Amino acid sequence: MSIITPNLDYSDRDFDSLRFRLQALIRTQFPQWTDFNVANFGNIITELFSYVGDTLHYYQDNQAGEMFWPTLTQRISAIRQGRLINFTMRGAASASGAITVSLPYSIPVGQTLPIPEGTRVSTSDPEGPKMYRVTSAAVLSAGTSIDVQVEQAELVGPQMYVSNDEPNQEIVLQRTPYLDDSAIVSAADGSYTEVDTLLEATSTDRIYRVLVDQFYRAHIVFGNGATGTIPQGSISITYKVGGGLEGNAEAGRVNILMDQLFFSPSGESAPASITNAEELSGGADAMTVEEARELAPASLRVLTRCVSRADFASVATRVRGVARALLVTSNEYSGIQENEGTLYVVAQGIRLASGRIKPAAPSATLTALVESIITTDYPPTTTFNFETISAVFKDLTVYARIYLKQGASQTTVGANIRAALEDFFAAQLSNGLANPDIDFGANLVNAVGTPVGEIAWSDVFNAVRDIVGVRKIDEGPVGFLIDGVRKSPVLTPIEFPRLTSVSLVNADTGVSF
Repeated sequence: MSIITPNLDYSDRDFDSLRFRLQALIRTQFPQWTDFNVANFGNIITELFSYVGDTLHYYQDNQAGEMFWPTLTQRISAIRQGRLINFTMRGAASASGAITVSLPYSIPVGQTLPIPEGTRVSTSDPEGPKMYRVTSAAVLSAGTSIDVQVEQAELVGPQMYVSNDEPNQEIVLQRTPYLDDSAIVSAADGSYTEVDTLLEATSTDRIYRVLVDQFYRAHIVFGNGATGTIPQGSISITYKVGGGLEGNAEAGRVNILMDQLFFSPSGESAPASITNAEELSGGADAMTVEEARELAPASLRVLTRCVSRADFASVATRVRGVARALLVTSNEYSGIQENEGTLYVVAQGIRLASGRIKPAAPSATLTALVESIITTDYPPTTTFNFETISAVFKDLTVYARIYLKQGASQTTVGANIRAALEDFFAAQLSNGLANPDIDFGANLVNAVGTPVGEIAWSDVFNAVRDIVGVRKIDEGPVGFLIDGVRKSPVLTPIEFPRLTSVSLVNADTGVSF
């Protein structure tokens, strides 16, 4: 006969509940055991069983949670769940752009300076300088300057492997973080091409697939002889690692030449100077678990075509480097014709100290990529035409007269206020999700859902008022102004807010800080 009661509550699985149930069970079999509050060996065993049961139930509960998008927390779970619905977590992207290399006129005329591919340059940041490499060789003559392309990535390889002639071979690349689409693979039987799936391949197709794991390592997977050929002989793989938002650099920040360059053929040291006249952009972090939890279910709503306005924005924000997107039609903006739309894109800018991401204007390459992906993979109906362009930014200024608390550092308070305002106007949170405080004007609505395009003056005020060390903000008519006025700024439907400057005045002394 079973000693477990038929009405056992299986939801009580914590340590205290398990211990209480074990003690009740023991009493039914050993009524003479009454010293459950005494630290004897029997109680130690009972509590150990309760502890093990509590731990196992904790693992079981969390493993169950990892099976569903709303509750999963681990990157490996998001990767595995994504494969079930053909959703891939994008990896990091490297920032790139042009730097100008110059030689002074004091160098003898006729001398030249070779700039080899792979030459390293960096920013002058005292903490954590950002490193870049030249992507194509160039030659610089004395007394001139030349623009060369750089990227924030490290080239690895070629690394050599040997095929074992087995189907479904898998090679794990150990350097991390792997940059998507950077692998160049060849074997004794020729060059191989990366594909999204091996299922549509024939037995003679030289193809491979890249799977990136939770440690950002790339797994190169080859065919089985039926879907994709089996590589033969030596396998050569070259790939890139690095990338991330940290690579985005403002103009003039890249100014240190890390590798010694020489004149040819004499071998004299070359006093070359470098700078970047324009910002280096395009760097993006790998997709976070929080982003995947939001974007993966949304991907099922856009399977083959973009139909609604939300479909266009959903696809656009999956592209590396895109922070926000908005499709506007004639329903939202009178300047657009019927059956036409404009997709406005906000790019990821500099990462702030808090981890949030500033808005930035996208490059022409990024907008072209977004439009190409939508047109090719999720084409709208043939009667609807759209174009993809940079968002129209509403540049805002903030002016505040601040009364400080006794003992507060003016310098520290000023830095914290500026950081708080930068965070408030960030395009994305540190986890990659959209910052709910700001949006396109078309998405800023009132309580009944009518677009008003307002950024609440009080919200910006509170971001400053809540800083430690601020005693109060001047209540006068010019105590706190946004864009020179004491009211909420209003955006047109196609505008996106961007903070450009912050002016602070110590109201007690009248000194700007």
